[in-house]
Amino acid sequence: MARSLTGMRVLITGASAGIGMALARGLAAEGARLVLGARRLDRLEALCLELGPAHLAVACDVADPAQCTALVGRAQAHLGGLDTLVCNAGYGLIAEISQTTIAQWEQILRTNLLGTTACMAAAVPVMAVQPLREGYRGQVLIVSSALARRGKPGAGAYCATKAAQLSVAEAARLELQPSRIAVTSIHPVNTATEFDQAAASHGAPWRRGAHDPVQPAALVAAAMIRAIRRPCREVWPHRLTRHLLVLAAWWPGLADWVLRRQPPP
Repeated sequence: MARSLTGMRVLITGASAGIGMALARGLAAEGARLVLGARRLDRLEALCLELGPAHLAVACDVADPAQCTALVGRAQAHLGGLDTLVCNAGYGLIAEISQTTIAQWEQILRTNLLGTTACMAAAVPVMAVQPLREGYRGQVLIVSSALARRGKPGAGAYCATKAAQLSVAEAARLELQPSRIAVTSIHPVNTATEFDQAAASHGAPWRRGAHDPVQPAALVAAAMIRAIRRPCREVWPHRLTRHLLVLAAWWPGLADWVLRRQPPP
């Protein structure tokens, strides 16, 4: 049975642009009540003004665990509970592994990985004591990447954080199952967002291959909404990529050969 989104209490990090913004618009249209977190409060407030007065914008840098805890607290107070946590905040980094500095590693791990686990650490205790809502006490969606399954040359640190998010999702899914809290990992391919510009602000622009698939943020958000209605383990908005990654796991040498012949990111 599909869950109703009307009145569902949802917290989205990284909601000021891209997938997070598209998801907020899609959920609001379905009647969900939202708390939106990101560093750019002006953008969040403009989005809340667009979506309606039921929603709340909260400035938050997920790289700071204290801000993650405060964000979840604000969401609980505003919504009266928390049905769905979407860990979406993150950014890309272009640098070869041997050239990635300790400071770059620390920064991207704090944002992409620890920002996810800090929000979960604050949200799960809230969900665990809630009554069941259509079979679940809560759900955590973790926006990982297709690159969680295969590291890309020139983007190793980013890929490592996405693989770590997947490992967190896989472990937490089984840990939280007895509490009836679902955990779903999301694996987009290249998405038409501000991701490229954000990567450039941390070092170098993210360059795509001529034949790399690119999906609209709204398409990824629609796939995520389906997974909120009917919780599942993983969401792959670009199904062909999932099949190709299965082949890469079977024939890693062939995958290496293909990747060596692609232009660097």
